[in-house]
Amino acid sequence: MARSALIHQYLSELQTYLSRASQMRAEEIVQEIESHIFDMLALCPSQDEAAISAVLSRLGTPRELAAGYLEHLTLGMPPPQGLKPLSRVRRGVSQSLYWLFCCLGYGSAVLLLALALAKLCLPQSVGIWLSEHGNSLVIAFSAADPQAHALGTGWFLLLTALSGGGLWYLTRRISAVLRLFV
Repeated sequence: MARSALIHQYLSELQTYLSRASQMRAEEIVQEIESHIFDMLALCPSQDEAAISAVLSRLGTPRELAAGYLEHLTLGMPPPQGLKPLSRVRRGVSQSLYWLFCCLGYGSAVLLLALALAKLCLPQSVGIWLSEHGNSLVIAFSAADPQAHALGTGWFLLLTALSGGGLWYLTRRISAVLRLFV
């Protein structure tokens, strides 16, 4: 049986078992399941009949899946649990975004705090300088040009330390909320 024939047969049986739901609701459910099937097939290394049969068997029979959706619609029960591979993908994406946020947030905070510490240890080498004629701003980690004068040394130290600490705190609070979705 061809790939589309297996899927079409499964979806048409599902449509038949969803006849107790409204026509529009049944079509939405069938489209959702069709989308899930093709999403799961995209994750499979092979696209042969065995892979399609495995994906369809993970969903359960059309009768079981339809019964789960009908219970969900009529009794308010949780939706059917046949879509576990997609929840693993969603959880993996959530974890990736969580770790990316933590790395960027904590990394930026550490960089700002290190910049404040470097300003304390090497005040002549770290900072913001204004050139002689006032038309050039230099931010550098090197010895200042003798013709330039430093701008706001105290403010630079205060702002980098407060920004680093604030970013650390903010990242910690937001990551605690994001951890709930992982």
